[in-house]
Amino acid sequence: MTPSTSAKGYLLALSATVLWSTTFPLARLIAFSMSPVELAFWRWLFTFSCMLPFGFVAVKNNRPALKKNWKWILAAGVLGFSMYSILMFEAGRTTDATNMSLIAATAPVFMAFFAIAFLHERLSFPQILGLVIAVIGVLVLVLKGEFHRFSDLSFTIGDLWMLLAASLFAVYSILVRKRPGTMPQKALMTAMLAFGFFALCPLMAAEAMATDWHFPDGQTLWIIFYIAVIPTLIGYLLWNRSVEYIGAARAGIVYYSIPLFSSLEAVILLHETVSMPQIVGGLMIIGGILLSSLNVLRQLIRH
Repeated sequence: MTPSTSAKGYLLALSATVLWSTTFPLARLIAFSMSPVELAFWRWLFTFSCMLPFGFVAVKNNRPALKKNWKWILAAGVLGFSMYSILMFEAGRTTDATNMSLIAATAPVFMAFFAIAFLHERLSFPQILGLVIAVIGVLVLVLKGEFHRFSDLSFTIGDLWMLLAASLFAVYSILVRKRPGTMPQKALMTAMLAFGFFALCPLMAAEAMATDWHFPDGQTLWIIFYIAVIPTLIGYLLWNRSVEYIGAARAGIVYYSIPLFSSLEAVILLHETVSMPQIVGGLMIIGGILLSSLNVLRQLIRH
């Protein structure tokens, strides 16, 4: 790997991370403009519509493989796209963007737990210690540093919704990691988007019949469109390109800067303030995850 290739890869990874980080403050900004189901519906409608022209041929050419694995693709699309978005927008109603981004960063913790429980993977001592530190960091964050609230079961409901979202994203990530066959990324992404979007259609129809449904206002529509296209599509394209240059391990280290950028954006856009429990909890979460990735970090330093 040449220095220019390495620099290009890190720049692409950082660009993707910055784009992804904007999702949380913007989700918080529009959380009350529509219901979480409606917001998720419009997000994935835009994303699927933009992806379809590029992925249609790939889907057509890989129909046998997609048909064979439709249950797996359905699970990944519903959990990673539909349900995650609904829970994220629901969380944005009662917790702040900084907490949302920090809790979202705990997905690797859930991935490790699920890998132990269902894939029977074994963890090293640094990985176990790192996960314990990250979990304590989550408790500091969710309980706002007041541990007596644990016995009172006094939580911010938005933090719990975001924890559930992070756990679903972890399941999605394990599904993607264990995907069957060698389906092209473009075909797979388009199929998952299709399942994710169409799974939202009956929920959207039920909500439209039960409530006073309305079309998104101008600001909400533009923000949803931005989230659907810039962080979701362009962000993933930049990220995949960065992985080609520097590998998934190196790019993954850059990913953990998302809460930093989200916090700065939340301060600027939403005038949020960052509290000491958020700083302490955030450092413990990121530090714990990095500690659990110690072997990866050592390999990166050697190379």
